[in-house]
Amino acid sequence: MGLKVALAVLVVTAAGSAGAARADNPTLTGVVGTNDAFQISLSDSNGPVKHLAAGTYTLLVHDRSALHDFHLSGPGVDVATTIEGIGDQTFTVTLTDGTYTFQCDAHFTTMKGTFTVGAVTASPPPAPAPVPAQKVSGSLVGSKAVLHGVAGLSPGKATVTVADKSTTDGFVLKGPGVSKATGVGFTGKALWRVTLKAGKYVYGSLKHPAARSSFRISG
Repeated sequence: MGLKVALAVLVVTAAGSAGAARADNPTLTGVVGTNDAFQISLSDSNGPVKHLAAGTYTLLVHDRSALHDFHLSGPGVDVATTIEGIGDQTFTVTLTDGTYTFQCDAHFTTMKGTFTVGAVTASPPPAPAPVPAQKVSGSLVGSKAVLHGVAGLSPGKATVTVADKSTTDGFVLKGPGVSKATGVGFTGKALWRVTLKAGKYVYGSLKHPAARSSFRISG
């Protein structure tokens, strides 16, 4: 009789120790499908999870939809609720250095997220692609000048190509930060790389300012 009592006490003590150890683990909270929405998230006491220290965690999942599941996978971890199941479920997971994914298996292309653990950190987002220079082209015949591509120009870099076919005049472009001209004695093509700013620009005959046209760039 004494032996049975001792064994019972030992079992209760062991169960209590396991529960205490589990309670001491940091808690991660997963939520999926609230009101059947196509939504999934993972957070801790600091908010949405992006990076965690390696270690053992308690994962509490609130699965609120029979349309979705919550599936966490990564190095040494592969736990999930069921798609048709609804309710709370708790897992104990040990996370190591690496990248982990949480997703709804039924809708993994849109319902997913990732986070890194330990020495692994997320790569910085790629640098934005350089904005190509805007292109403008013009020509000068005699003293008549035209300039194409000025509609819709915005502040920034631009290339201006001018075909100067006049032996008696030159093509001029002036405005905020820009002062270019081909010259009276020049014939041929000129290529100008300029940086346009908000404001008014004028272009046309070098020798006849009154005949020049203009365009405006909005800020």
